[in-house]
Amino acid sequence: MNFQTLLFALLFSVCLATSCSRNAVNQHNENAQDSSVADSATADPRATNIEQPPLDFVPNELGKVMVLEYHLIGYPEDRWRRTPENFRKDLQMLYDNGFYPVSVMDIAKGNLNVPAGKTPFAITLDDSSAGQFRYIEKNGGLIIDPNCALGIMEDFKRKHKDFPITASFYVLPAINPTLRLFAQPEYKKQKLEWLIKNGYEIGSHNWYHSMLSKLSDQEVQKHLAMFVKEIREFIPGYEAKTLALPLGAHAKNRLLESQGEFEGIKYRHEAVLLVGSVSSVSPYSVKFNPLAIQRVQAGEHTENPETFMKSQIKHNTRFVSDGDPKVISAPEELKDQLKPGLEKRYRIRWIKQQEPGAQANAKETISNE
Repeated sequence: MNFQTLLFALLFSVCLATSCSRNAVNQHNENAQDSSVADSATADPRATNIEQPPLDFVPNELGKVMVLEYHLIGYPEDRWRRTPENFRKDLQMLYDNGFYPVSVMDIAKGNLNVPAGKTPFAITLDDSSAGQFRYIEKNGGLIIDPNCALGIMEDFKRKHKDFPITASFYVLPAINPTLRLFAQPEYKKQKLEWLIKNGYEIGSHNWYHSMLSKLSDQEVQKHLAMFVKEIREFIPGYEAKTLALPLGAHAKNRLLESQGEFEGIKYRHEAVLLVGSVSSVSPYSVKFNPLAIQRVQAGEHTENPETFMKSQIKHNTRFVSDGDPKVISAPEELKDQLKPGLEKRYRIRWIKQQEPGAQANAKETISNE
């Protein structure tokens, strides 16, 4: 064998060995990748006990929730009236302190899709006065008065895209004209349709603000069913799903607050609201009752939203979202407050604190209990 033949054979052997080695490495990597994919496909994510990165807040979805109660919007400020300036101030306070607007039904059903670190709240307005929703003329056309409650909310929503305000209007279809469906009779239908079309709720405040506690069972059903009848004259087929009790007075038979019938007209309420002023417990709490939701009355009096907010921040009792609507997260010491059966609908994450008050060092474990 001459020198050139020997050199060629040697080079061929080296190349062959390198190629085999590379193929072996590639095959090993592919096998490892396949194994990883198979493991991830069969793993139960709820069984994970991996420590999560520390957060700058501790989620507490068993904390307090505020359902705000407003009545008149106008002048002067008093116990049952909020000025436009103070209503704007309330919205700004909520925005600046990490609150996030949801509907009454979101709270009643526990369907809280709230950004991480935020606290849900709901706005309710009773009695359907003109100050809540007023049309005014401008340049030959109609516009929503920028100083009525609806105008203020819509303006705030335009300026704060991350704050999708909604509200429930508890209206009166058969009372004195100053409170009858926003006190502009020529625009009743137009206003009700606008609210529904734009994501607001029309709730029942009964026929004409009668105290249910003073009515017979038949009269209770009449007043709640007649509300349905009159609203459907403007919005055919509309179902009012929530009721705000006038003066917070319960019917003698409380079952009739949620459902009943009069002259073939049926009603069914999935949530019933009381009169303030107390924060509501979390909808995930064992103490939560959607047919007796507490409210906080807005105003300059002692038991107002700002007072409750400061107390909840001080004592770490406010609802703080984990950002995942499919998971309920709360400090481990609140286990006994969770409503039984929710583990069938949600993943439950209990948070164990390493040091009292050391939020940044909170560790999470996931439980299926």
